[in-house]
Amino acid sequence: MYSKAGNFFPAILIATIIFAVFVISFAITIAYFQKRKFALHKTRVRSEINALEKERARIANDLHDDLGASLSAIKLKLQCLNLPDEKEHSLIVDSEAYIDEAMLKLKRISFNLMPRVLQRKGLKQALCELIDTIEQSMHIKISFRYNCHQLNDEQTIHIYRIAQEILNNIVKHSCASVASVELKERKNKLVLNIKDNGTGFKKDDAVKAGMGQGLQNIQARADVLSARMFLSTSIGGGTDYSFQIPLLYDTKI
Repeated sequence: MYSKAGNFFPAILIATIIFAVFVISFAITIAYFQKRKFALHKTRVRSEINALEKERARIANDLHDDLGASLSAIKLKLQCLNLPDEKEHSLIVDSEAYIDEAMLKLKRISFNLMPRVLQRKGLKQALCELIDTIEQSMHIKISFRYNCHQLNDEQTIHIYRIAQEILNNIVKHSCASVASVELKERKNKLVLNIKDNGTGFKKDDAVKAGMGQGLQNIQARADVLSARMFLSTSIGGGTDYSFQIPLLYDTKI
C-alpha cells in the first residue's frame, strides 16, 4: 500500500511539472505572436502614414508652386489694366481682393498639408508658426516651451502632426481660453505635454463629439514612435495630453 502511494505522488509531481511547462510554453508562444502581430501592425501603419505624408508634401508643393503662381500672374495682369470706366475699375479692384483671399486660403491649406518651415527650419519654428496662426485667428492664448536637440525626420513630422491634431481639437471642441505646448528632453525620452483649460470631455463621448478619428490618428502616430500616450480629462476640468517618446530612435521617412 505504501509502495503504491509512494509511486503515486512522484507521478503527480511529474504530471504537474509537465503541465506547468506546457502552460508556460503556451504563454510564451502567445506573447511572441502578440509581439509579432504588433510589430507587423506598426510597420504597416508606419508605411501608410509615411506614404500619406509624401503625398501631402507633393500636393502642398503643387498648390504653392503651380496654383499659387497662377493666381499671382492673374493678379498681375489685372493690375496692368487701366480702364477709365469707374464700374469696370471697381470690378478689377474687387477681383484682386478675391484673388488675395484665395491666395490666403491656398497658403493656409498648403501649410496644413505640409508646412515648408518644417522642412526648412525644423520642428520648433514650425510649431511657433502653427501656434501664432491659431492665436491670430482664435481667442486663445497658447504658451510654448521647447527644450530638445535635433530630431530625425520621422520624429519631427509625427510630433508636429500630433501637436497639430490636438491643437485643432482644442480650437474646435474645448472652448478653452488658455493652452500650453511643451516639448523637452528628460533622461532618455522626449516628453510632449499639451494642456488646455477647456470644457474637457468623457473619453467615451469623444466619438460623438467628432474627435474619435482624431484620437485614433494621434494614437497611431504615437505607436509609430513607440511612445506612451497618457490622456487626462474630465467634464469642466480641461484636457491634458502627455507623450513619452524614446530618444534613441533613428529611422527616416
